[in-house]
Amino acid sequence: MRIRHAAVLAAVLAASAVQAKAAAKAPACDRRCLLHTLTEYTEAITDDDTARLKLSPGLRATFNGVAGKLGQGEIWAKDRRLPYRQAFVDPLTGSAVFYGIVTDSTRPAPGAAPQAQSPAQTSAKSPRWWFYVARLKVAEGRITEVEEIAYEKPAGGFGADPSSQTLADRIFDTVLPAAERSTRRQLFHIADQYFSAVSHQVDYHDVPWHPECQRVEIGTFTVNAPGTAGSCGGEFKTPSVKWTVINRRFYIADVERGVVLAVGNFTTPPEYPKNNGSVVMEVFKVQDGMIRHISAFFRGNGQLHSGWGD
Repeated sequence: MRIRHAAVLAAVLAASAVQAKAAAKAPACDRRCLLHTLTEYTEAITDDDTARLKLSPGLRATFNGVAGKLGQGEIWAKDRRLPYRQAFVDPLTGSAVFYGIVTDSTRPAPGAAPQAQSPAQTSAKSPRWWFYVARLKVAEGRITEVEEIAYEKPAGGFGADPSSQTLADRIFDTVLPAAERSTRRQLFHIADQYFSAVSHQVDYHDVPWHPECQRVEIGTFTVNAPGTAGSCGGEFKTPSVKWTVINRRFYIADVERGVVLAVGNFTTPPEYPKNNGSVVMEVFKVQDGMIRHISAFFRGNGQLHSGWGD
């Protein structure tokens, strides 16, 4: 009996040691924690109030590449609405990224008294819509970095009508079977390969394209489309589809879902001076080691500097 009790005790102690070791390695802010942080962040936008956010005293924030105080960007105001929402998180890097649409197109609250406006005010005011992305860095339970990029599409500008964007593509939420997953290192490498193909530093055939690959940029298909007939890889047959991608930053690798998110400065190559340079944030769905889907965001009117990295 004593031997049996000793064996049980040894097993319990061993299990406790394993759990303690796992706890020591566990991120301070896990997936749920990062998602909750994004919820608090989006609520801060709609409330136009950052008071509830757990901000680091050394917080660094940029809006369209310019450093400043958080909450001063034009998307921050009362009665904002975020009809399009998509979140990406990585506990190992402490990164949380929000893709969304922000608008001031709202109706008065029920029971609110209508405010009188002159005919000039009524005709002059039209709803504003922004494509929007925010990257947060969370360390020791506090937000230490915020990188915001917002794009208000001008008349005739590039991109889809933001008011038509409602439900985010759920392909990024799908959990992959174990046999179809890639490692974190492989996910980051695939994203880097893509940037190298954009830069024409590698043959696009060397990038692992999935036969179902599609690419959406600011809500618009940039491949397999009437105006851009090339496939995800085939578009690089056109010599002018080229940007030199520098300052490559890799933030999120979700092995279970096959998602990798990276940022790069797409700079204008001298041989194609009309190519619009900008900071581009891209999220990839990688399945069976191949790029199946790409969603890209950037300021359609250009943003030469990110304010982050080298």
